[in-house]
Formats: sequence, C-alpha cells, structure tokens
Amino acid sequence: MLTKQELVKNFTLNVEKERLKLKLTQAQMAKKLDMSLSGYKKMISGVTTKIDLYTAYLLQNMTGKWIFELIDDCEEDMELILSLRELSQCQKSFIKGIIEFEAAFSAGHDEPEDYITVFVPTGNMEDGMIYDSSHFFKVNAASYRKKFGDDLYCGIQVTSEHLNPVYNLGDILLICRKAIREGDTGIFLNRETGCAYIRKLQVTASWILEPINGYGKAITIDRQDEAASKKWIRFGYVLTKMRT
Repeated sequence: MLTKQELVKNFTLNVEKERLKLKLTQAQMAKKLDMSLSGYKKMISGVTTKIDLYTAYLLQNMTGKWIFELIDDCEEDMELILSLRELSQCQKSFIKGIIEFEAAFSAGHDEPEDYITVFVPTGNMEDGMIYDSSHFFKVNAASYRKKFGDDLYCGIQVTSEHLNPVYNLGDILLICRKAIREGDTGIFLNRETGCAYIRKLQVTASWILEPINGYGKAITIDRQDEAASKKWIRFGYVLTKMRT
C-alpha cells in the first residue's frame, strides 16, 4: 500500500511523462487538465500535495491509462486487468464467461477451493497441436489441493493416445503456473504459430524442449536470443497426473 507521499510523487512524475509522450507544452497540458499553468507547475514540483480527483479523471481519459497505472500501484489483480488490453473483444467475452462460470460455481459450493477447473483442448493433442479453443469442467481435487496448496492452478485433460505411456487418454495433468524448472514437464505455447507442446525442459546453453515419450522432435531455443525467447509462453509445469 502506497503512502500519500509516494502516491502523489508517482502521479506527478507520470503526469510529466505523459505530457512529453503527447508532445504538449506545460500550458497545453494544464489546459487539458482544467488547471491554471501556475497550479500545474505547483503540482509537478511538489509545492502542493493535493491532487484533485477530477484532474486524475481527465488524465485517465486523455492517456487511456487507469488510475492505478498512473500512481504505479499495479498489484496482482491490477495486472490481470491490464492483460485484458492484449485480447480481442471476442476473447474478452470468453474470459468474462469463465469469470461468470467461476462465480456461479463458488456460490453453489461450500468448499469451492477443493475444486479445480480442467481445460479440455479442442482437436487432437498431438505434437504441436493447434490450441485454438477449449471447453472446461470442474473436478474435486481436495486431496491434491491439500498436498500442493496454491501451487495447484488448474488441470488439462489429455485427449489423445499420443502421450502414451507417460500420460493416457483421459488423464488430467495438474498444472502449476510458477516458473518451469530444468527437468519439469511443461506446457509451452508458441506465440507465432499458436501451437502448444507438452515437453520436458532441459537447460544447457539453450533451452531444449524434449518430447516426453520420444514422439516428435526436440525444440531448441537460444537463451541469448531475446526475440526467440519471447516467441514462447511458458504456461506452467505438471505437478502430477490425476486419473478420473
């Protein structure tokens, strides 16, 4: 939680940053914020520590940034909101549906944390499958929750025989969203192709995504190549499997 002094300092610094991005003079910025030039200068210099709510509202509308961004107070819930900007309207509607589903489920169960959401990808779960959509359901995983706690994030159901004998058709992979470590079986998504891979991570001078059962080719990612690394989303790793 920010102190009043930190909040005011962060806000006034961001006001000037946004002004420079917009290529406005201080007089022009003051006018857009419905302030006098002298009042604007007092604000950004710290002479006054009182920030008018209307000023913050006008700056939000002008920049498209929310108040919590303008005061540099992006906590976990706020970061979730920011990530929605990267999605299309269709994707946002899908996410909204998931939120409504989770809210309705929680209201109808005394111990909703005992259940996890299991995603069932469409298509054939082969090497390099196209992850274009999924449906989901709930399953009681109380014993696993007791063992893994909040590390247990969700489940992904295996929908083909391609991962035998490691994982069988119908198995539910219990996923942790923390960083994938060497030796972990991870879920890797390629930003460019939309393909998803279930691979074991080996770390050398590069990241090597090894097939878990010999099916498919190893994928090498140059750790020093920032552009190559950014092509991959490391979604999470498999804690264990659950048989239903």
